[in-house]
Amino acid sequence: MILCLLCGLLIAMTKQQNYRAPTGNPWQPSNHDPATVPVPLPVIIVKVQGPYTERDRKLWTFLLHAVWDEIPEDPQVEKLVVHELAVTKINQVFRECGGDHNSKWIWESAKRLAKTTVEWEDEEYKGVESLLGAIITKNACDTGVLRFYFPPLLAPRIKKANRFARLRTHFMIGLSGKYAVTLYELLESVANKIDPILDVRLDMLRQWLKVPEEKLTRWVHFNQRVVEPAIKQINANPLGAGFTVDMQPVKKGRTVDRIRFTISKIDERRELEEAMQGKNKSSSSRDEGPLLATLRLSTIDYERARKAAPGWDIYSLESEWREWIAKKGNPEKPRPAFIAFCRKKYQREGSP
Repeated sequence: MILCLLCGLLIAMTKQQNYRAPTGNPWQPSNHDPATVPVPLPVIIVKVQGPYTERDRKLWTFLLHAVWDEIPEDPQVEKLVVHELAVTKINQVFRECGGDHNSKWIWESAKRLAKTTVEWEDEEYKGVESLLGAIITKNACDTGVLRFYFPPLLAPRIKKANRFARLRTHFMIGLSGKYAVTLYELLESVANKIDPILDVRLDMLRQWLKVPEEKLTRWVHFNQRVVEPAIKQINANPLGAGFTVDMQPVKKGRTVDRIRFTISKIDERRELEEAMQGKNKSSSSRDEGPLLATLRLSTIDYERARKAAPGWDIYSLESEWREWIAKKGNPEKPRPAFIAFCRKKYQREGSP
């Protein structure tokens, strides 16, 4: 699953950020307005056991991003919230990022996530939960709607974690190969450190990447089959990843003992993070500024917009609306403003 869900992961933690919220639109892939979601580091989620795969990890991250605003935040209130998303819509996003055309895999993936348990702990409690709960009966599959929930004891710990990695949802979905997703998660976990370096023993890296003990035992083969292909994928799309990475093997005698990964953020990412933290002093009130960089519409907003403008492509309307407010200025109440924009569009032009 996500970096935080790697069993026994012990690495230096990212410094606490003050912008603990997703960005971008999980339903609309874009390198220029990246969809990112904060996921807790191992101080919160410490151990995972189960049949989950790399594709399951992608799905879990996407579902978390898609329903973030509906997840309760108060750990003292154990509230079960069931979310509903159309399977075809989920698969459309994965297909745009290079996934399958057939959506049947989503049901199987949700089943594996429900069978996977996670141990978590915070300042007060320790607990054990499933990663996901889902209704996966034949009748449920026939409806084409995935009904799922994040367990009520775990959900607020995910959402309120002070230490997290900010994963780029669509970039992560688009990664292929057996080891690229995990390595990306590992690298993203140190990207926000003052010294963005991951220095790890070779045997520990093999464990994190789940390379079988009897496979690729020589460094030259491990590097050729595992490390180099994953790094090549990440560095091939720095705008999507938000960084580039340099890898340096460190020898002990004649043998490679450690691997040192050094992260270099791209300028676009630095600007976005400054905006998210309210540090973009040069932006005027009429600029795109922090609002467009951080504002994320919820599934409820999109459903209201569909009712306000039936027949229209809501995501295209969202792009028009964002361009419009970039010129006109940030509205006081952006979500109602978006729905009003859709309603006026429909009133003026009717169905497309």
